[in-house]
Amino acid sequence: MKTEQELPPDWIQELASSPFNEPMFTEKMKSSVMNSAANGSVKNRKKRRSPTRLRVITASAFMILLIATVWGWRESPALQRMIPIKGLGYAAKWTPRNVYTENGVDKLQAVQGGDFTAGSPAGAWWNLLTPIQALEGKTIRITAVHRDTGTTLEELVETKITSDMAYDNFTRVSSRFALPLSGLWRFDVMVNQEKYGDIVVDVPDSSWEPSPSFLLAASKDSEKAGSTSSQFPPTAITGMEGRLGFIDPGFIANQPNKYMWHFWGRAEELKGDLLITAVKKGTTEIVDVFKTRISPYPHNGADAAIPTSMSLPSPGLWRIMVSINGQLFGSVIVEVDKHQD
Repeated sequence: MKTEQELPPDWIQELASSPFNEPMFTEKMKSSVMNSAANGSVKNRKKRRSPTRLRVITASAFMILLIATVWGWRESPALQRMIPIKGLGYAAKWTPRNVYTENGVDKLQAVQGGDFTAGSPAGAWWNLLTPIQALEGKTIRITAVHRDTGTTLEELVETKITSDMAYDNFTRVSSRFALPLSGLWRFDVMVNQEKYGDIVVDVPDSSWEPSPSFLLAASKDSEKAGSTSSQFPPTAITGMEGRLGFIDPGFIANQPNKYMWHFWGRAEELKGDLLITAVKKGTTEIVDVFKTRISPYPHNGADAAIPTSMSLPSPGLWRIMVSINGQLFGSVIVEVDKHQD
């Protein structure tokens, strides 16, 4: 799937009005510039221009400045944080925060697990600062949207709030907290389909070191039993030991090949729709690679295994991400070689 991108008409329409919360080019400043130009206060001017022409020139210059400002803001994350532009990048809407406050009272808190990074499930607690008595029996759903691309995903499917989620005077719900891209993400928490609050997290990028290889358990057992390599050649796979990986014949750009995936996890985690996507280092475009159904199937010491055909479109470092039933299960970093003509 290709991520949704902001359509040009959205930001062009922003030019119809000032993009700033408070006017930076005020009417007083505009009047001063217009009056100075009309009264000929610019030194060393040989010929006086007509007031109408000056107004046209001034208006044109202002429009050019406005367009340059909006373009510069769109291209510069640092500028986006400094200048509160309205719309998708409005500063207050995208300021990182782990606590949501309403009418001066804390209402929602998020606690992410460990050193969370893009492409790696880390887990999170969502503390609804409301006693369970007021929430039990209702439903909670959490969605996430990526500021820079508009990519939207479901962090937590609609789930019933039960008594076992009670903690003293608040209610705690957990989720996988697994994001495919780095950058700012806004999480909207809905209770009974009404907005309860939102959290904004600046997700750091993960390491782009190619994932290591490790031996499958079956290969290790064979070695321990004293089998010769000619009878039982060791099988190495690339990925994260104890989580996921595939037998890796290597990647060449635009050249499909077969890859045998292996997964470790609970039976309920390994059943449903499997989607493999990928993103290249330095980009934000997520591309579809492969999709199928998966179910627990012990093989080579793994809890599930499935053959796939994969191809990546260009050379470089890629993060291959596996999602099961819409939830990111894990990722593998690979280096794709250039196709030799």
